[in-house]
Amino acid sequence: MWRKKAGLTCGNQHGSGWRYDGLLLLLRKLGLVALVGIMTLFSAGGCSLLPPKHEEPPRESAGLQALDEHAWSCYERGLEYMAQSRYELARQQFSFAASSAVSKTLYEDALDGMHRAEQIIRQQR
Repeated sequence: MWRKKAGLTCGNQHGSGWRYDGLLLLLRKLGLVALVGIMTLFSAGGCSLLPPKHEEPPRESAGLQALDEHAWSCYERGLEYMAQSRYELARQQFSFAASSAVSKTLYEDALDGMHRAEQIIRQQR
């Protein structure tokens, strides 16, 4: 969209009397609309460039504490059965402890005990 200037002195002059007619302004408006649209999507969609906030874990209730105590007793019974070479019962108690564990360390220890008991059972067969 180029047109010859007819004696006008205002506006941008490019070359020998030719004037740019609105295309640049249209592209700027489209760019601005696209930028606003992208920012709206980020803000509405919950996207953020910041790292996620770490929330504190919920406090343990009385029920969770009782469940964790049960898991600890199962884990201790599993250790006793391992010492007595009763590996099937030990594996069962470790399984109970892992399924009812609240703390991550107890869960991992119970799984480790269960895997050790299963390995000994396989070796004896």
